[in-house]
Amino acid sequence: METESREKTLRMAANVLEYRHRSSRALYQRLLEKGAEEQDAAYAVARLQQLGFLNDGEYGKLLVRDLCRRGYGPGRIRQYLKEKQLDGPDIDTAMEDYVLYPEKLQAYIDSKLRGQTPDRKALKRVADGLFRRGFSWGDIQSALRDYIDSLELEETP
Repeated sequence: METESREKTLRMAANVLEYRHRSSRALYQRLLEKGAEEQDAAYAVARLQQLGFLNDGEYGKLLVRDLCRRGYGPGRIRQYLKEKQLDGPDIDTAMEDYVLYPEKLQAYIDSKLRGQTPDRKALKRVADGLFRRGFSWGDIQSALRDYIDSLELEETP
């Protein structure tokens, strides 16, 4: 009877992962929500890890690469990884793959300022938006400086 319950939970876990990648903790929680017993959910998570179908480190790296390409900074990415129920060591491992794409910062700035020479209020609004996206003040200042320098180069005859 116990084996049958475990196998049923293992199939349930595989179905859950078929639709969306999840961390070990998130999968465990989802199995409990679907009515699995605690020991069966723990067995399913452990078995999927053992078989290589569930790897929090690789899942975190996948999320980091995706969010970097979408233009998010390290602060926001770390927050997102925590929301996905990854543990500290897995987050640190995943963040090793973080790459700053300066062109993403410039694209964000261009979309907000549309080639205009910004006033203080506009600069603050853009800087706040980039900060919410998880970028450090140093990265933001550098990107805004590059934007303003590019405007000055365009104006020089």
